[in-house]
Amino acid sequence: MPELAALIEAAQAKRQEKLEGAKADLLSEFRDKAAELGLSISALVAAQKPAKERKTRRSKGEKVAPKYQDPATGGTWTGRGREPAWIKGKDRGEFLV
Repeated sequence: MPELAALIEAAQAKRQEKLEGAKADLLSEFRDKAAELGLSISALVAAQKPAKERKTRRSKGEKVAPKYQDPATGGTWTGRGREPAWIKGKDRGEFLV
């Protein structure tokens, strides 16, 4: 087992070396291309705008009081989402709570 652990550790170290080398090569390629355009890497990075953050809903998960009630069954509707069959196509003023 110690041999296997040593082999795994050596493989991980070799992988890390290759990754660092690839990063260095890519960075030097970017620097060369930026220099051809008369720019620096820091100028390119600074020019990038951060992505917009998504707004969270304030009312997420909060219960809403019903606005409409069916006089026949007593069923209620908040006015949000799909209309129930008992109010569909009718004057909502008649069903206000």
